[in-house]
Amino acid sequence: MADEIIEIGEDVEVDIVLDESGMPIGAIVDDLIVATGVVGTVVDETVDVLDADGNIVLEDEIVSVFDADGQLLESEESITIVD
Repeated sequence: MADEIIEIGEDVEVDIVLDESGMPIGAIVDDLIVATGVVGTVVDETVDVLDADGNIVLEDEIVSVFDADGQLLESEESITIVD
């Protein structure tokens, strides 16, 4: 049963974007989720760009799969621009 243990971790960073006068005009949110097991690792990183009202204007997501030796097996990126 010990071989079936999966460890999951998450790290979220938020950066506020300011204009020349120091007023907030948006934010960038970087959300990283890592799931690791005996057979490999899955990494899901999502970067959201928000406007001053908190609406998402762009989302970039990269999902990568690594084997147990850390070799990249597959990676897929999806970029969504919200109008």
